[in-house]
Amino acid sequence: TDFSLLVIDECHHTHKEAVYNKIMLNYLQQKLSGQQDLPQVLGLTASPGTGGATSFEGAVEHILQICANLDAEKITSVQEELQHLQSHVPQPRKQYDLCQERAQDPFGEQLKKVMEQIQQYMEMPGLPQDFGTQIYEQRIVELEKRAAETFCRKMRVCMLHLRKYNDALLINDTVRMIDAFQCLQQFYATERDMKDPTERFLTTTFEGNGGPGGGVGAGCICGGGSSPDTPLACAENRTSLQALAGDRRYENPRLGKLEEILREHFQPPDASRGIIFTKTRQSAHSLLSWLQDTATLSGQHIRAAVLTGTGYSNQTKHMTQNEQQDVIKLFREGALNLLFSTSVAEEGLDIPECNIVVRYGLMTNEIAMMQARGRARAKNSVYSVLAKASSKEVSRELLNEDLVKLMERAIRVVQAMPEQEYRLKIRELQRVAVASCLMKEARISERRQLHDPDAVYLYCVNCNMAVCRGSDIRTVESMHHVNINPNFGLYYRVSSGKIQFQRTFKDWEPGCRIMCSECSQDWGMEMIYRQVKLPILCIKNFVVETPAERRRYKKWSNVTFLVKEFDYLEYCS
Repeated sequence: TDFSLLVIDECHHTHKEAVYNKIMLNYLQQKLSGQQDLPQVLGLTASPGTGGATSFEGAVEHILQICANLDAEKITSVQEELQHLQSHVPQPRKQYDLCQERAQDPFGEQLKKVMEQIQQYMEMPGLPQDFGTQIYEQRIVELEKRAAETFCRKMRVCMLHLRKYNDALLINDTVRMIDAFQCLQQFYATERDMKDPTERFLTTTFEGNGGPGGGVGAGCICGGGSSPDTPLACAENRTSLQALAGDRRYENPRLGKLEEILREHFQPPDASRGIIFTKTRQSAHSLLSWLQDTATLSGQHIRAAVLTGTGYSNQTKHMTQNEQQDVIKLFREGALNLLFSTSVAEEGLDIPECNIVVRYGLMTNEIAMMQARGRARAKNSVYSVLAKASSKEVSRELLNEDLVKLMERAIRVVQAMPEQEYRLKIRELQRVAVASCLMKEARISERRQLHDPDAVYLYCVNCNMAVCRGSDIRTVESMHHVNINPNFGLYYRVSSGKIQFQRTFKDWEPGCRIMCSECSQDWGMEMIYRQVKLPILCIKNFVVETPAERRRYKKWSNVTFLVKEFDYLEYCS
């Protein structure tokens, strides 16, 4: 090997399907086959966690598994110089900043009435009613997948709209009503197939201008006696939601509590530097907008920005790596003194002056808790858990504290194991891990041979139009799945303007977005590969039919037919 030392930072990620673990599985395969001169491995982490275990035995097993994955001969932690370390790395003071539920939530109640109306229109008994929860979203996603696979367009379209209303309820619970309203407004402003009666019904329902005005109240939703195909809205649902969104009487108590924290810590000017951790990119941007719109904070010398991930999302604009680095640099220098961040800043961000960290309505595991807490590096710093009183977030935070103690006990037990017993256990876990990996690869290879590509059909997920066969698909650079059939161009149209990426690629460049010519469903994008235009297909936008079944896949790696590599010379000839 060309390497003598392999350092894995944040090595708690060397687990399950994480990239670190895939690298180390390759290492372990070479080790167990007898290869010599492999690099030494050094893993670093503040918290290996318990791997989801809540029992002592499970926590010990997880620590041993991490050690086996890293090929670690021993696990070490500071013991003799612990007090010396703590004097240089002070721990923040933890506090629970709790708020109450909204006393009234007419905006949320109106959203729920619209959702009830949509479910009534579907004429499907037994649909979930726990609107505004993650459980409801999971159920809706399952039903939308089933509807796509059974070509039930009405059900699928309704599920997509219900999911967006549920998103709005979750946003309303997290940040402002106006943020939730804008989420719906943007969704209904996007291009959609208005030839479809379900889309027409749902759009009219949101606008609220398809039914007669009623005496119940402006914009209310009332279901008495209307037929399932007639919008039940009173005169103007959208207008009413917009008016409610601007009514400060019903604003989110979480924001009032956050305002108190910021006013306390950012007086006098430049006294603090802080990070507010929130769950989604959307809520990070919404919190920044809230800060800018809050008069009592505008004069507090708070210079804030958003820090989110680089991965593409169709929900909220992602940041480029350069944008991330610029924000971190400004925060480090003090030009910015407050970040609204997703989990991207939990690991690796070392700002000694940071003295306030707020976990804003988050429910995560013990590793994320310890990582976020570790961002508060200054003396006399504060780690705040901002949540509703008696909420799941508070319960989870308390559980995390217990899990950290459980993890520490488990680490001590592993450290105290006799050397021979430890080595035998690690070797056994490594053999099992490598054998499991090889079996999984064999199953994947076998699955890819199940069906003849010529007997496989791809259908648009939205309008169910058959658009190509599996035999039309090729991979470029073993990554991008393209359609090489020249007739495929009849089935799609392109958007105006090329997609812009921050980075450039050696042999290809992005083209325009592509969408179904029949229903405008997004399909993927064009790539220009060595001067040849090829459509890249995103598998989740299609239903795949084999002789055995119809299925919707999230990843191309899960399909049950072989996809050949793209042959540039053959294609050009």
